[in-house]
Amino acid sequence: MAKVQRKRKSSRRLLDAPKAELPQKINYMILIAGVAVLIIGYLVMMMGDDISPVSVTIAPIILFIAYCIIIPVGIIFRKKKTDPEQAGT
Repeated sequence: MAKVQRKRKSSRRLLDAPKAELPQKINYMILIAGVAVLIIGYLVMMMGDDISPVSVTIAPIILFIAYCIIIPVGIIFRKKKTDPEQAGT
């Protein structure tokens, strides 16, 4: 009997997805600012006593802002692309 030949699927698939954009200079600047705010937050926490209002309320707020707002913005932020057609008019 004759063997049925099957076509091999190409191991290389063409992906239509756009290439991932690398972080830009602005992303690194925002991340550096986030790290600076983290350092400030920990220094503020270290300044006060164990039960002082500075180390119990203000420092955690600074750290929350750094961890939950500034650093994620530094990771996610992208500049909007401008169309050359619209820029000329």
